[in-house]
Amino acid sequence: MTVIYEILKESWHIYLDVAIYMLFGFFVAGILYVFFKPDKIKQYLGTGKIKPVILSALFGIPIPLCSCGVVPVATGLKKQGANNGAALSFMIATPESGVDSIAISWAMLDPIMTVIRPVAGFITAISTGIAQNFFGTEEIPNKQNLKKKTGS
Repeated sequence: MTVIYEILKESWHIYLDVAIYMLFGFFVAGILYVFFKPDKIKQYLGTGKIKPVILSALFGIPIPLCSCGVVPVATGLKKQGANNGAALSFMIATPESGVDSIAISWAMLDPIMTVIRPVAGFITAISTGIAQNFFGTEEIPNKQNLKKKTGS
């Protein structure tokens, strides 16, 4: 029972250490939400192979969404006309380097890792999005096409 108490006590202390950074991250995210409307963001992610990928990675970096929350947003971007590479770039950049993640990195790691983490996320997101736009397929095959190809 003592071990469980110690785990809970240390978890509470970590929560208290990180809370101010999380509050700051949510504050910055609220400011971004107020000043950057989703309609304007979606307007820039339409056609092209490189520019929409870079823009979607830049837009995704400060948004505090986890990997579960980013999927519906990326799906919405895709439905609004974003190309595959832009949606993929957004899905990678957002949970990798959101404002809340940067704040937690500052609290729990050090300033060097706090800088390296979003830079690495940005490079990874751009590389993956551009590779998708140049080498990926535009269409997702449906079940009927797969059955015809396999002969089932």
